[in-house]
Amino acid sequence: MEKGKGKGKEMEKVKILLVDDSTYIRTVLGSIITEAGFEVVSEAADGEEAIRKYMSIKPDLVLMDVVMEPMDGMEATKAILDKDPEAKIVMVTVLEDKDIFADLMKIGAKGYILKPFSKDEIAEKIREVMRE
Repeated sequence: MEKGKGKGKEMEKVKILLVDDSTYIRTVLGSIITEAGFEVVSEAADGEEAIRKYMSIKPDLVLMDVVMEPMDGMEATKAILDKDPEAKIVMVTVLEDKDIFADLMKIGAKGYILKPFSKDEIAEKIREVMRE
């Protein structure tokens, strides 16, 4: 399908930046994303690296861990959205806290995925956000 036709990005290879301080989680997510037909264009291990890579690559979507050092995912998400309000960021977290979820949505995250996650959850959330 030609670029710009049909359902847009959903039908093209969605370019994704993976951000997580765990190499293992990045590897697992990367496999799931690739298997679902999306493309991992880069990875970052913390919020500061995520901001730099986002600004240079401009991916279609970011999967961002919440708890990282020295800059956490919430701070990095705010910084990216300050620079690019159209950024699509989905948070990936082990924290089941309604206040944190509300804060994430307030700052502009497009959703969240709880760890442990399933292959289907990841692929469906990416499709859902890209359809918005």
